[in-house]
Amino acid sequence: MKNKLLLTTAIAGSLLASGVAMAETKITGSMDISLAGRSSDANAGAKSGSGFGSETQLNISNSGEINNGMTYAAGFSMESDGAMDAFENAYIDINLASGTTLSFGSDHFPALDGTITPLVSVAIDTASGGSTGAGSETISGLAYFNGSRIDAVEYQGVGVIQKLGDIGSARIYYADSVGNTGGATGNDGIPAEVGNSAMHYAFAGNLGVEGLKVLVGQEKSDGATTAKSDRKGTNYGIAYNFGQFSIGASQVKNELSTGVEVKSKEAGATFAASDNLTLGIAYATSEISNLANDEDIIMATAGYNLGAISTSVTYSQVENTAGGSTDDDFFNVRIGTKF
Repeated sequence: MKNKLLLTTAIAGSLLASGVAMAETKITGSMDISLAGRSSDANAGAKSGSGFGSETQLNISNSGEINNGMTYAAGFSMESDGAMDAFENAYIDINLASGTTLSFGSDHFPALDGTITPLVSVAIDTASGGSTGAGSETISGLAYFNGSRIDAVEYQGVGVIQKLGDIGSARIYYADSVGNTGGATGNDGIPAEVGNSAMHYAFAGNLGVEGLKVLVGQEKSDGATTAKSDRKGTNYGIAYNFGQFSIGASQVKNELSTGVEVKSKEAGATFAASDNLTLGIAYATSEISNLANDEDIIMATAGYNLGAISTSVTYSQVENTAGGSTDDDFFNVRIGTKF
């Protein structure tokens, strides 16, 4: 059960004068605690071990009507996963006519750092020791990454989402400086250059077919900073739900500024064994352009819903980790709640 603290307030002073009468503020949050472990055949087990981790997030959002009759939504989040991030999910969305949403902010716009392959609980790279993420130009640790490494929408920018009837929606996002999450510049004056600009294009929807999901997207970054210039990430996939079963597959390709290309293909299936128990299996293979070995991952997960608390257990095997000759086994046990 997800509880929400609703603080409905009358907006006074200058906001009332401009025609806004009421707005609704919501405070929600989440907490995940995990135990992860790794067994490796590298260096006589030197990379093996286990440990606890946690992630908490507090979300504050506001929505209502502005004085021209349009609606809006705004908010931000505070996340802690070892360090507090005050710039998580900061946004102002304005809903224009004809199903158009204009979005300003960072780390809020629908991203390409995730596939639509059906999974239970955690992504394949999360369960398999993946430490490289958006912005990374290396493949150390794990070659597979479940989306664009550019992750343009993480950075301060502006985007437009256009609904396309019953088939889905198209979207475009522009970030003028990769690396700027909003904290690197002030709210006045001319900001200093942080990185390269980036563009995001995508379509997501069901094409009018119930149970179908389709995702097609691309991101590109360009500029003078060599470490992050001339990169491209593509992410497309298809999934279908029929009753208790969901199946799907995706392909992600990242072209790094180093000239290395990593192309990952994955497939997954889930089965809702009961109202509370869901089982899943997934497979991913990654081809690294400058290495002979392909990295292969197989993952199995069981998730159990306890109402206000969710739990999951995941086991994954990685062969030729990061394109090398090392094989690794991982387990991940998670317990979480939302409020």
